[in-house]
Parts: sequence; structure tokens; C-alpha cells
Amino acid sequence: MKFLKLPILLLLGFFLVTLPVLAQDFPEATGYVNDFAQLLSSDYRQSLEQNLIDFEEKTTAEIAVVTINSLEGNSVEDYAVRLFEQWRIGKKEKDNGLLILVAKEERQIRIEVGYGLESVITDGRAGKIIREEMRPAFREDNYDQGIKLAVEKIQGYITSGEPPSSQEEIQVKALAILPLIIISFIILIYVSSFLGRSKRFWPGGVIGGITGGVLGLIIGTILAFTLLTFSLGIFGFLLDYLLSKNYKKLKNKKKPTSFTKSWGGFFSGGGGSSGGGFGGFSGGSSGGGGASGGW
Repeated sequence: MKFLKLPILLLLGFFLVTLPVLAQDFPEATGYVNDFAQLLSSDYRQSLEQNLIDFEEKTTAEIAVVTINSLEGNSVEDYAVRLFEQWRIGKKEKDNGLLILVAKEERQIRIEVGYGLESVITDGRAGKIIREEMRPAFREDNYDQGIKLAVEKIQGYITSGEPPSSQEEIQVKALAILPLIIISFIILIYVSSFLGRSKRFWPGGVIGGITGGVLGLIIGTILAFTLLTFSLGIFGFLLDYLLSKNYKKLKNKKKPTSFTKSWGGFFSGGGGSSGGGFGGFSGGSSGGGGASGGW
């Protein structure tokens, strides 16, 4: 029987690890607005509830707004999906539900979107709502305003029924990866300072082109891929060329040629320069789409 001990122990360990997740008890929905963390004012809570009731009657789409004190060790994405599935937000035949989840302690936001709304509330639009509407207001502890602006945007998209244009999606994705683009520029500059010690200028262009291509693939359009590959390739080539000249100048004058000295010498002299009773939701399912963010 000894050979059975290891599988039994592994199985027991698995259940001990997953038990807290499986046994997590979500609160019951008391309406479209469930302000468990008490972040919203009483007046706004009531007006928002009536707003969402009226919107459901007009469009059949169900929007749930939930604030909680803590995620209790879960990721905001996992918590939102499981809460969405337990409450079954949205109409069963349409899956047109949407959940706005706010976790007070972790300062995290999640917009979880049902299958039926994914064409109009895309991941890009959801992320933009968090960044531009919710985050600024939340950072000033103005939760009423942040939720209000987010709900208005979401309702506007649902009412119009229009999917985002390709240009809008490109802009949203480009904005989302802006920090990555900035980091890529910094890395390219740093790498070019070492390439500048060689007599060849083309390696900087190759590295820049590859970097631009990767960023273009992340954005996901041929136009972005072409523009970023070309522009960063040219930037890398010119940077390599200029740093090579500066390196030779410093070396001939027997001055330090480290990254900071070489870079500083290159730029020396230059200037410097974000209502009624609630009968429960209607059996919808989450599509797994949406976006997350913090404040």
C-alpha cells in the first residue's frame, strides 16, 4: 500500500490549496448596485440603481456595479469572472451583462463583459474607460464621479451598438503600450551607446527595426507594424551613427567613453524639456473579455 501514499498526499494537497477558492462565499446581489465597501454616497447609490433599472428596461442589458473591501487573495480578474458566473449577470439568451468591480483594499478595478456585449465593449474600450474615466476620479477619492463617468460611457456604447473603428482600436492599443514604447526607446538608446563603439552603423537600425516590429505585432495591425518597424529602424540607425561619431570624438580627446559620459557629451549644451425591489439577474455568462486597472 506504500505506493498509494504519494498520490493520496498529492491529491490531499491539491484539495487543501483549492479549497479556499472553491469554498469562497460570494455575497448575494441586492440590486444592480452592490456597494459592499461603502464607497458611494447614499444619494448617488439610489440614483444609480434607478438608472441601471431604467437602462435594463430600455435595452435588456444588465450592468452590475460592485464594490468590495478585499479580493481575499484572489486576482481581480478571477474574482470578477467567478462573481459574474455566480450571479449570472445578463439575459440568458443574450449574455448581455457587464460587471464593474472595484476592490478597495487592493485599489483594483475590473470591467468584466458578457459574450453578447464584447463587440461594442471591447477590451480596448474597457481599458480606456478605466484609465480615462475611473482612475483620475478614484485617485481623488471621488468614487461617485468615477463610476458615473464609466457607466455613462458604457451605456453610450451599448445604446449605439457600434463596434470601434480600426483607427480607434489602434489608438487605444497604442496608448495602452505607451509605457512599453518608452522603455523600448530607453533600451535602444542604451544598446546603441555600445554599438556606437563599432565602425558599423547598421546594427542600431536592425535592433530598432526588430523592436518596432515586435511593438507593431502587439498592436496587431499591418499599419502599426510597418510604421513602427520603419520609424524605429531609422531612429536606431541614426542613433548608432551619431553615437559612433561622438564616441570617436571623445576617444580622440582621451575623455571618458562610458554610457553616461558619451551620452552626456552628445547632448551637451542642449535644452531640457496624465429604486424598487430586485429580482436577481437573468442567467447571463461572462465572455472573459474586459480590462483591469488600478488607481
